[in-house]
Amino acid sequence: MRQRKLKWCDCINPLRTPLLLFFFLAAISAQAQLPDSFNGWETKSFQPIPLTHLTQFVGDDASLLEEYGYVAGERREYAKGNATLSATLWKMQDASGSFGLFTFLREPGTIPVEVPDRAAAGPDRLLLQRGVYLLDVQGAQLTADEAELLLGNLPQSSRSRTLLPVLPDYLPKEDLVAQSPKYLMGPVAFERVEQDLPSAVIGFDMGAEAEIAQYRIGGNAVRLLLVNYPTPQMAAKKLREFKQTPPLGQDRPLYIERKGPLLCFVLDAANPTLADVLFSQVNYAISVTWNQYVPTEKDNIGKMMLNIFWLAGFVLLFSLVAGLSYGGVRVLAKKFIPIPIFDRPSQVEIIQLRIDNR
Repeated sequence: MRQRKLKWCDCINPLRTPLLLFFFLAAISAQAQLPDSFNGWETKSFQPIPLTHLTQFVGDDASLLEEYGYVAGERREYAKGNATLSATLWKMQDASGSFGLFTFLREPGTIPVEVPDRAAAGPDRLLLQRGVYLLDVQGAQLTADEAELLLGNLPQSSRSRTLLPVLPDYLPKEDLVAQSPKYLMGPVAFERVEQDLPSAVIGFDMGAEAEIAQYRIGGNAVRLLLVNYPTPQMAAKKLREFKQTPPLGQDRPLYIERKGPLLCFVLDAANPTLADVLFSQVNYAISVTWNQYVPTEKDNIGKMMLNIFWLAGFVLLFSLVAGLSYGGVRVLAKKFIPIPIFDRPSQVEIIQLRIDNR
């Protein structure tokens, strides 16, 4: 009798299919970070955004998100009456990535929101960065309290993953265009922000990171670019390369100055004086810490030898006093005690083994 081959679909019990679907949906919901509802807003649709299907959701922006260290994400559509909004939660490997994406998406002129984290609000968009997460809300405007409700279920990250980059702190604060600084971690983000300076000359493959900001000094709009290299030696090497082959050519002004591991670029400056004003305001200072050992009295060889002699003299004096005391006690014992204590009697039996007479 011929045996029919079983297909994989034949092995599935129709009664078990709803159960498998239930566990599948439960697994997806367990990975969700945004709430199903908050303050009257109800979920209309939910989409997880795995790394493997990132291109299907964001298209060409996938390479940008991966450059900032994208791990996972989700998107929810909320509705409250006739109002709707879209909330997208991006999770990065560390806070540097989420902070960089926050500054990249933030536009000059947006209003900072008074929350414990970094946030910026526009007419129809709210960006809020917390730890390794970035929340992007578009559509209806949310209050700061509602944004806190959206992020209330996020797990706490370890301290090492929530440290922010220090490069933005080096930017001058005077004459800075609000919300214009952008933290760039690779060539993809750099090329979208800066078209005049090629990303290939920066050296992102060497571990460099960049920060670019806009300034308005005396009616002149200039840009300041800070590039941080792992070591001052690498920065000095790149500076020599820029001086030998200017990346913008001889006809276009580009002012460069090095401060330790930083290379400072000023673009669109009308004159060198304007560039020097920004260079002088870069908040980078070299500090050298030298922990020198301070000798103590124990390290003084003269005092050590003197202490050795003092110890030797004390031992000799102690031996002399102990010998005189012992001799005096024996003399006094002989004189005042009739019983012999220290001296052995003249006749003492000694057990002898006469080995030689056997």
